[in-house]
Amino acid sequence: MKKIYLAIVGLLFGSMAYSQYYYLPYLNAAQNPGNLNNDGEYPVGGGLAASWTSVLNPSATPAWSAPQTIPFSFNFNGNPETQFIISNSGILTFTTSATTAPGFTASALPSANIPDKSVCVWGIQGTGTNDIVVQKVFGTAPNRQLWLMFSSYTKGANYTYFSIVLEETSNKIYIVDQRHSATITGLTLGVQVNSTTASQVQGSPNASSVAGTDAFAGDNSYYEFNVGTQNTTDMKGVSLSVPKYLVLGNAPFNITGVLQNFGTATVSSLTLNYKVNSGSVVSGSPTSSVNVPMFGNYTFTHPTTWTPSAVGTYTIEAWATNINGNADQNTSNDMVSIQVEVVDTFVNRKTCMEVFTSSTCGPCVAGNQNMDNNVVPNLDVNDYTIIKYQQDFPGAGDPYKTTESVNRRGYYGINSIPRMEMDGQWDQNAASLSVANFNSYQDVPSFMTIDITKAQHRNDSVNIEATILPYVNYGAGTYRYQVVINEKKTTGNIASNGETEFFHVMMDMIPSETGTPITALTKNVPINISQKVRMKPGTFVEDMGDLQVVVFVQNNTDKKILQSNWKDIALLQTVGLSKIDENGNGILSIYPNPSQNIVNVKYQTNESSMVNIIVRDMMGKEVFQTTQSSNNGVNVQQINTSDLSNGIYFVTLNSGDTSFTQKIVVKK
Repeated sequence: MKKIYLAIVGLLFGSMAYSQYYYLPYLNAAQNPGNLNNDGEYPVGGGLAASWTSVLNPSATPAWSAPQTIPFSFNFNGNPETQFIISNSGILTFTTSATTAPGFTASALPSANIPDKSVCVWGIQGTGTNDIVVQKVFGTAPNRQLWLMFSSYTKGANYTYFSIVLEETSNKIYIVDQRHSATITGLTLGVQVNSTTASQVQGSPNASSVAGTDAFAGDNSYYEFNVGTQNTTDMKGVSLSVPKYLVLGNAPFNITGVLQNFGTATVSSLTLNYKVNSGSVVSGSPTSSVNVPMFGNYTFTHPTTWTPSAVGTYTIEAWATNINGNADQNTSNDMVSIQVEVVDTFVNRKTCMEVFTSSTCGPCVAGNQNMDNNVVPNLDVNDYTIIKYQQDFPGAGDPYKTTESVNRRGYYGINSIPRMEMDGQWDQNAASLSVANFNSYQDVPSFMTIDITKAQHRNDSVNIEATILPYVNYGAGTYRYQVVINEKKTTGNIASNGETEFFHVMMDMIPSETGTPITALTKNVPINISQKVRMKPGTFVEDMGDLQVVVFVQNNTDKKILQSNWKDIALLQTVGLSKIDENGNGILSIYPNPSQNIVNVKYQTNESSMVNIIVRDMMGKEVFQTTQSSNNGVNVQQINTSDLSNGIYFVTLNSGDTSFTQKIVVKK
């Protein structure tokens, strides 16, 4: 009897040693597994957090790292492992005695070229200068994760970021699809137990990347590998697409969402369920046929609509049961929920379009021309705001770049231009912007107003007052309001790409590009903004009479802009100098600008007065000065610039208690 018992135990252990892994796809997860790793996805020395440590440097040929120790207990296929090696061809193996690293060209699993006990992101290669494997531990015991990231690896002409993740206690293995310059193919993603047993992602050895270009987890996908047998019936709740804010008068509402089949059997029938707050479960059968293969998504609309009883906050939960007439074998992932706010009113949105561009960027021309010439003329001016941030590359970058414009780019994790954000979400090239794209954002209702009650300037000082009024209670989030000063048109930042005019160029962000925190957004409780400041030194304003202010509210958690508004900045009228006329260029008009030999200074006084005109260089040195008696009305003073060197100068007019300054460019 003892021998029979031992034989059975041996058989069980043998079966465990060669059991099968299966995987579950979390495509478009918009987060990393367990949401523990929120570090940026940057090259080593190029923005990656210093807490990552190097495991393997680049090599022109396939190579293994030195053995690395796993910092916690981990089982592969039911057996404890303490060390691994990793290759610059995308293979992690617990077979540390392996000598020849697999090549850079992937093939299907199982493969004799892959060692036993391996995890594969096969098909990428670490041969370039920045191609480094780095590691870091996230979380706390007993639920830590060891991340092995292939940082700035290459695939053809594209860069790529993937990670292999080992998870403590659960012994799960994840392959995380993080970031790529373009979609890449020719990949084998999977786990190989031995030369006859493996589990690979569908499409391997020609699997494709899924993640986008963003340097953070918001566009990530991942694959979860588990030991054992995949369930036959397992319907996972993915998302609910009920709008976050609903107007009570528009009821009843559809309960719609997405389920995913994580079971091996094709789903042909199910029961749909939802519950609102602690109310009764509402069940019903789909009104059309169901045919959901393994890993397929099922978009559903519950046959019974929902009518809320009053305004307020509601939690909606939805799930499926009775899968093909059977119980769901994994109830832990069934439920999907969303919190919605039922309101009694909403307002139209002014969609904020932020463009990152440069006059040294050739491709930026098409983006600016498409936006300025094709799209914006076909929009209602009451539906949008625009801010353009001039950047510090390619080459020397735009002459009007500022620290704030560059830092604003970093806020979105943008590493290439031209790029455009609409309400902090549409992350694309402005050359592909269309009226339909814009409308898809502008049509989303807003639940706050921004009323700019004062927008004035005097000299280089601006006085902005505004009121933000929420119509709903906003939940968790790190909200901020931004006050941005634009110049509506500039011509002094011409560089190498052929553009001669630039519109809505950011000149200053008050107090800075980080904005001002909002402690709470409470229904019907106004937030008053008052910013009376001097514009920062080093701004590139060409004409103080051509400024506008943009005010917007943004949630830093998901970067969504909730509402925006803008207004021209008017001259604060005083005795002395005044606005030229309704069709003029503001308090001070200088032409031609840039100038070669002669520049005309045109201004208007609202009474006969003495006007002092001073020209200073960038160092503040006075290079020209005159005082003339000016009549009530328009006056013109001609200045000879033929003796001035090429560069930037500042023209200041003083009259009584009024003073105005404008920049000119001498270019011969």
